[in-house]
Amino acid sequence: MGAVTPPSAAPGQRNAPPDYPAESRRRGEEGVVRLALRIGSDGRVEGAEVTDSSGYAALDRAALEAVRRWRFRPASEAGIPVAATINTAVHFRLTEAERR
Repeated sequence: MGAVTPPSAAPGQRNAPPDYPAESRRRGEEGVVRLALRIGSDGRVEGAEVTDSSGYAALDRAALEAVRRWRFRPASEAGIPVAATINTAVHFRLTEAERR
């Protein structure tokens, strides 16, 4: 059995941030959504679940929708791509101007 390398950001690729729900902006909702992502051997997100809610359903949904489109460098075992799970967090923060 060779070395295991966990999934990571794909080289040269930046995953797009989630869209901030308009209603959440109007209400001044902010928070952090923590998620567990199942990354397939092709680097695509095969599954995502909220492990720690932001406290706002709309923000949690927006985070889930965004991460399902993300791509990663897959984990590898002995140099062969394999599926694996990683944890990540999506932050929703308004600017000072948006809070007014």
